[in-house]
Amino acid sequence: WHASQNMGKSINTQMNEGAATISADGNTLIFTACEQNGNYGYGRNGYGSCDLFFTVKRGDKWTQAINLGPPINSGSWESQPSLSADGETLYFVRGVNRGARRESDIMVSNLGEDGYWTKPQKISGHINTDEPEESVFIHPDNKTLYFSSKGHIGMGGSDIYMSRRNAKNEWGEPINLGYPINTFSDENSLLVGPDGKIGYFASDRDGGMGELDIYAFIMSLVGNLSE
Repeated sequence: WHASQNMGKSINTQMNEGAATISADGNTLIFTACEQNGNYGYGRNGYGSCDLFFTVKRGDKWTQAINLGPPINSGSWESQPSLSADGETLYFVRGVNRGARRESDIMVSNLGEDGYWTKPQKISGHINTDEPEESVFIHPDNKTLYFSSKGHIGMGGSDIYMSRRNAKNEWGEPINLGYPINTFSDENSLLVGPDGKIGYFASDRDGGMGELDIYAFIMSLVGNLSE
């Protein structure tokens, strides 16, 4: 891997940016920006806590980031977006702080014929629980969903789960990815490369550099994840 490079001031500011998803053609980026004392960064306006912003690549430069606005963003915490390969469905996480505890669910919105995103709904099926669900990722096949959760039967901390969509457009029962992906530590933020061969995720397991580190694995070597 080459050394990382700053993506530029149209995306990065003195505030807090992170949790991004990029379109299949590499020209549209949706990312999270969080406010500090009401400030989202120079030239940005928000609706509360963390919001989703987008930017488009023109040549070798990214345009000034723009808030996705309602109904995607609200006074709650919107973060961790994942855009489908066809660019027509946006998954993300919406959270509400309840004192020291954050309740978060996976939301989904579709791109309408008018070019606007529809009102987000909680993803159907048995994916969301009373505990936090986060780090959603839609596989390039558009029918396999990965996410992290503390609300399903797991191995300890937050684990990574998979759900597949059937012919009736229903999401199946979440499956714990199991060991060695999940451990008694926290695992989250799974991403799969466009060719479906390599998976990447974050974990704070023993043996890392400190706190959350990034790990990779070959999908075909872990159960039925690549089927």
